[in-house]
Amino acid sequence: MRVRKQTPANRLVAASICLLFLGVSASAFVASTVEPPELDDTPGRADTPGGPGTLNQAGSERGSVFSNSVFELNSGSPTLVLDNGTRVTFASTNNSSNPVYTADDIVSIAGSCAILDNYSLRCTGVNNYGQLGLGSFSLSNGTVDLGNRMAAAISDGSTHNCAILDDGSVKCWGRNNVGQLGDGSNANRNAPVSVDLGTNTTAVAISAGADYTCAVTNTGAVKCWGFNGFGVLGDGTTTHSNVPVEVNHSTGMRAVAIVTPGYSACAIFENGSVYCWGQAYTVTAMNGPVTNGSVHIDFTAGRTAVAIDGTSDHTCAILDNGSMNCWGVNTYGQWGDGSCSSVIPSSGCDGDNGNTPVHVNLSTGSSAIALSAGAGATCAILDNYSLQCWGQQSGEFTGTSGNILLPHTMNFADGADIAYSDQDMDGDGTRNALDTHMSGDDDGDGVPVPDDPYPSNPARWMNCEPGSWGRLTCTEAEPGHFAVSGDLYHQPCQTGTYQPESGFPLCYSASAGNYVSSAQATAQTLCFAGTYQPNVGQTSCVDSSPGNYTNPSFGDAGSYSSSAFNISANSAEYNGSIDSNSDVQDLFVMSVPKDSGVAVGLTSPTGADFDLAIYDYNLTLLNYSYSTAYDETSTNNTNFSSSSDLYILVAPWNGTGQYTLQVWLFSTTDGAVVGNPSMAVDVEIGAGQYQCSEGTYQPYSNQSSCVEASPGHYVPDIGSTTQTECSPGSFQPITAQSSCLLASPGNYVDTSAAIDQTPAAAGHYVNTTGATDDVACSTGTYQPNTGQTSCIDADAGYYVDSTAATFQTACSPGTYQPSTGQASCIDASAGHFVLYYNSTSQTACPIGTYQPNTGQSFCLNASPGYYVNTVASTTQTPCDIGSYQPLAGQDRCDLADPGYYVGSTGSANQTACDIGTFQPNYGSSSCIDSPAGHYVDSTAATSPTPCVPGTYNPLTGSSSSDACLSADPGNSVPMGGSSYQTPCTTGHYQPGSGQTSCLDADAGNYVDSGGATAQTPCSLGTYNPDTAQSACMDAAPGYYVDSTGATQQTACRPGTYNPNSGASSLANCVYTDAGHYTSAEGMSSQSGCAEGTYQPITGQDSCLDADPGHFVPAMESTTQAECQLGTFQPDTGASSCLDAEPGNYVDSNGSASQTPCPPTTYNPATGSDDRDDCIDVGPGHYSDIAGLADQIECASGTYQPNSGQTTCLDSDPGYFVTYSGSTSQSPCPAGTYNPSTASGSAAGCLAADAGHYVDGQASSEQTPCSPGAYQSAVGQLSCSEAMLGHYVPDEGQTEQLPAPLDTYAVGTGSSSVENCPESHITLQVGADSEDDCYLDTDGDRTHDVVDSDDDGDGIDDGMDLCPLGLMGWSSSPGSDNDADGCKDTDEDADDDNDGFPDDADALPFDSEEWYDNDMDGLGDNEDPDDDNDGLTDAQEAELGTNPKDTDTDDDGFNDALDAFPTDAAEWADSDGDGYGDNGDAFPHDATKHLEEDLLGKYGFVFGALAVILVLGLGGWMVMRRKDTSTITEAAEHTESVAADSQPMHESEPMGATEPMTEETADTDQFLQELEEEFERSSAPAHAKLNEQGQLVWVDDSGTVFAQDPDGSVMTFDAATGSWKPLE
Repeated sequence: MRVRKQTPANRLVAASICLLFLGVSASAFVASTVEPPELDDTPGRADTPGGPGTLNQAGSERGSVFSNSVFELNSGSPTLVLDNGTRVTFASTNNSSNPVYTADDIVSIAGSCAILDNYSLRCTGVNNYGQLGLGSFSLSNGTVDLGNRMAAAISDGSTHNCAILDDGSVKCWGRNNVGQLGDGSNANRNAPVSVDLGTNTTAVAISAGADYTCAVTNTGAVKCWGFNGFGVLGDGTTTHSNVPVEVNHSTGMRAVAIVTPGYSACAIFENGSVYCWGQAYTVTAMNGPVTNGSVHIDFTAGRTAVAIDGTSDHTCAILDNGSMNCWGVNTYGQWGDGSCSSVIPSSGCDGDNGNTPVHVNLSTGSSAIALSAGAGATCAILDNYSLQCWGQQSGEFTGTSGNILLPHTMNFADGADIAYSDQDMDGDGTRNALDTHMSGDDDGDGVPVPDDPYPSNPARWMNCEPGSWGRLTCTEAEPGHFAVSGDLYHQPCQTGTYQPESGFPLCYSASAGNYVSSAQATAQTLCFAGTYQPNVGQTSCVDSSPGNYTNPSFGDAGSYSSSAFNISANSAEYNGSIDSNSDVQDLFVMSVPKDSGVAVGLTSPTGADFDLAIYDYNLTLLNYSYSTAYDETSTNNTNFSSSSDLYILVAPWNGTGQYTLQVWLFSTTDGAVVGNPSMAVDVEIGAGQYQCSEGTYQPYSNQSSCVEASPGHYVPDIGSTTQTECSPGSFQPITAQSSCLLASPGNYVDTSAAIDQTPAAAGHYVNTTGATDDVACSTGTYQPNTGQTSCIDADAGYYVDSTAATFQTACSPGTYQPSTGQASCIDASAGHFVLYYNSTSQTACPIGTYQPNTGQSFCLNASPGYYVNTVASTTQTPCDIGSYQPLAGQDRCDLADPGYYVGSTGSANQTACDIGTFQPNYGSSSCIDSPAGHYVDSTAATSPTPCVPGTYNPLTGSSSSDACLSADPGNSVPMGGSSYQTPCTTGHYQPGSGQTSCLDADAGNYVDSGGATAQTPCSLGTYNPDTAQSACMDAAPGYYVDSTGATQQTACRPGTYNPNSGASSLANCVYTDAGHYTSAEGMSSQSGCAEGTYQPITGQDSCLDADPGHFVPAMESTTQAECQLGTFQPDTGASSCLDAEPGNYVDSNGSASQTPCPPTTYNPATGSDDRDDCIDVGPGHYSDIAGLADQIECASGTYQPNSGQTTCLDSDPGYFVTYSGSTSQSPCPAGTYNPSTASGSAAGCLAADAGHYVDGQASSEQTPCSPGAYQSAVGQLSCSEAMLGHYVPDEGQTEQLPAPLDTYAVGTGSSSVENCPESHITLQVGADSEDDCYLDTDGDRTHDVVDSDDDGDGIDDGMDLCPLGLMGWSSSPGSDNDADGCKDTDEDADDDNDGFPDDADALPFDSEEWYDNDMDGLGDNEDPDDDNDGLTDAQEAELGTNPKDTDTDDDGFNDALDAFPTDAAEWADSDGDGYGDNGDAFPHDATKHLEEDLLGKYGFVFGALAVILVLGLGGWMVMRRKDTSTITEAAEHTESVAADSQPMHESEPMGATEPMTEETADTDQFLQELEEEFERSSAPAHAKLNEQGQLVWVDDSGTVFAQDPDGSVMTFDAATGSWKPLE
């Protein structure tokens, strides 16, 4: 916020105050050229000296607590700050200088730092020494952390900065190599460090110089620290000091202003005089003697200084008459008097520098009101608000580069809008800095006690009223802010509070239902749909919890104290409504501050009649109003105690509708109203959440409505967070239901959340309700239809071999099934077969066939040589030896015919035996006599012929059948070949002869002896049910036989019995007696009626059960008896009555039932005969059904506080009940929770897990530790905040994490870490602030402060000319020739540091050489023969030849080979007569050189022709070989003298042709050789000279050539790897 123009009553120009709060805009010093900002165009300027509405004296001073610095000139362009914070600089465009406007928020500026209008201190730019104060050496812009203090004044040095804070203390930061920070060390500081000025000593002005600092203290003393080579510390020495020392200026006066130009200091003292000390004043040479304490600057008689400035080598002051004087160095005309001084003759400056003040030639009639002296120039703002500058420029002043010796008016029309500071606050005509130290002004701020509320702080001298802030002037707190008395800057409303208006000393707490999420808020925000906020002063709204919803169009204040809505503790108009009869009342609560009271008014815009009442925190009625139209009441004259809760009740009396509750909060001390009573608040909206109804739910928080239960789901309760899926077996086809439907029989529901039931599938059934699945038909059953309740048994002959079958399967051939409901068919047994499908039985294989396998549909015929002689055979039998079988399918083998024999089994051939003999054995060598029972009546018999069954032969060797005798009657011969007959056994008989067997005696008959020929029928009273019996059985007791030959006996019918055996008549069965019975046929005795039964009649087959309510106590009874009172018998056939059981009673005779005691009662006695015997159950017990004998104890986990109850109460979540029969539940202790109901012990209280806590008793859930907190133990009541340097990123964590390397966690309770700035590291994990991040430029994990080699190149920073240069390389002779830390290939322009850039240095790696004329690799300084022509430079000096030219006379012959090196016409003297061969008529005759004959007559002509030829061709060759000469220039500059450079020539050496010198050579030979020379290949211009002096090049074909110094050329043969002369 900036006050653009202020009235005379409240404007004291804003001082350079640093904001208490961080997080400011990064716009400071980020230049962007914009149009000139819109400025105040009010006629005249409020702070014009002497003008209308004057605000005393306008101006700008650097480093003073009495002024802001809004005008500065360091080097280059001046910088101005306008009163809207815009920064103005000047740039050269189109040969003129124009202002550049950069939108900004500056109130005071000092080099790279500025105080912004939010009073933060922002610095930007180079930061290699930490001079930005950002806690880092690498950040290039940011906010300086001054703790809880503000900057009142700032000053910038070369590489350090200092500030006076709002308590008068001093802090500095940046480079500290000579102690210029004053903190007692010489370590560079990248964050502000405190300067100890001494006990009770503060600063009123400060100036940071090149590498030292000076300050004016509250006592008027000057203290300096840092570099002292020129005695600038004023302590009489040239010794540096890293702590402040007091300047001994020897004036005896108090200083009021200080500047530090160059290596000197100048101060204005209390009488307006100026004294200086340091370089050029008290010390003339570094570390020279100190001559005196200070030097007086002598202005024009009677003049004094009111302002002073200087940063480099000159100083200027504004005098008390508005004129300006300057002194010091005037090299660029910075004095502004039209002169300049320079030791450079060509500069045109003939003046002298000096310390005598010179009058500045400002515009006629103008006075200076502000000045700034820069490095080589000066600027001033005049009283007409024009800007004038003079001295050194680069186009910033005029658009040209020439120095300006007289003040030049800049192209700037907005001078009236510069943000000047007030220089004479009390308007007494004395500048602030000079208007101090009156009586009672011990801190030097110009305000004596008791008017000074800060008598020991020179930076503070007044307090603004509540609602306003400021140090130099008072400004109303903006909306969103507040200011209490004495605030230097308005304070932002914190989150949860807001302030819609300006000039208030407080912020309002956000109302319930509203929130304020950001600081500096001017309004509160209504909670959005799905959120609510029951409390005041909140920064956010609470998401509606699952199972609830909120809606911004609906709300209802609670009716009870527990649900009362909170309202903020400030005056406001609260709007609510009571819209229905169910809304019985609205209750609000305000937490009333101390010394405050409340008045309340109530109206209804809809005309309803509401009543108003107020209550104290105990809900004791304090006051009320029951009027019809308007109700009003207050806490006045009540027992209300402030600093407690006040309840406000709105209740409907007649009608419903809207109401307006007007609340005034006022001070009980002065009656002042707190807040704005007209501020409207919807008091019921957003302050609460509402439960979802049955059939609806809400799973999420932050919801504005509830969700209807989906089909397939239900919600049985209100406030549900989830819908419940219909469980399997149930379904729900519609929405919003509170229950599900059970699946009906024939149907099922097998999934959760079903919307329909599913018919049982074919092959399945469902025979119950609520089925969760259909049941697969079991094996043996099937069901072809859907939706069925049962399955069908498979028919006989069919099977169902799997579950869930929909059809039955016929048994296939080879299988059968005689039963129904079977899961498989039965394989036909071995020896059997089944021919057809769906057979119910198997068939035995007939004789002659067999079947070895099961499950077959046919039988196998016996193979030839085999037989099967039984049915159901599983095998065929091979014919034995002595038998054979030529056919298949036979039931036996044929025995070898009598008279034959067979030598092996299965043979088809037999050998005839003689008559009477046989051979039954295969392979037998002889026949056997026919044995007894046999005969052989033919030859070739293989076996004897047996006497046929029924006959026998006791003899051997018989040859005829006649020898076989028939069996007699009563006997049998069952087999052929028998030698005897067998008598029939008992039970058998045979009436005929010749029989093979005896007959079984038939049923009803018997044979009682052997050899019988007939059977005998059974007599009366006997019978025989079986055949082949030797005797008949007597009729058993209970039976009789009344005919002969009987096969069975006849039973006596029920109701009769027969105790004897052998009975032959029905008459033998007699009737039962009364009290007896026979219940079945064939009884041998009668049975007495059992107890509980009776029978009054004879001949009965059963007894009668005693009726219910009756009993028969004895056996064989003929009657029943009634049950008496107290007894009953519910059953028939009872032998006794039952006593009424405990819990019951019987109150009538003959009762068949007892009456149960009703629920809530019990009866422990038996035989009770009255209702009064039933007793009510006691507390801790229950009776939920009728007929209880005992009251039931409430089980553990339940309790019952009342008597006569049908149920017990489950313990609630958060509680438990340990003992049965309990009448109350116990809460879980803090640190534990119980989510379940009906917990039966304290074990149900679960210890809060690690990472969670439970902070109270009776909790049903644990709370996860929020991010930033953790809990490593279980069962805890709270979580621990993450410690400094640690963080917890997620909720529910069991441990804190140390900030990883190169990150840090600020403060406690961090949930995340901050990354260190780029190229910064931490030294260990767990860093807790950015201060723990250290710059590590080269990434070697040794931070730069202790790293002697910040860029890792192997060169210590003290020797490294590129200390923060390229990374990833190491200095070595190959990469850094001069070991200066700058990489030769990328950074170093002068690799050998010889002062000659590499691109102009012939030997860039030799610091002693820079020229190499002959390119021989030997620098000219060392080379004795610079042109490599064979003559030393000394010899050439004697000869007068050019030591830089191999051919001085350019005749084509090297100077060393040229006999006449300075004569272009001669180069050889063959005869050594001193005459060149070209002019010598007798070149080989030393005695003469002139021709007298024709040769002499025409010698000149021949000589001229030769010369022309040689010069032409030779010159052509020379020119072809020489490069164009180059000129380089070297100049060495000092601070005051510039030396002219001398041109030097260098040429590339050429390969000179060496002419023949032998005496035998003649002109023709020479010319021939010269022609051959010309025909040779010559080096092209791009050829390179190698270290052997050869010129090397490659032609277009890739051939490599080398030319020797003698001109011969060789080529490189790649095949042989050798050089060959060029042919």
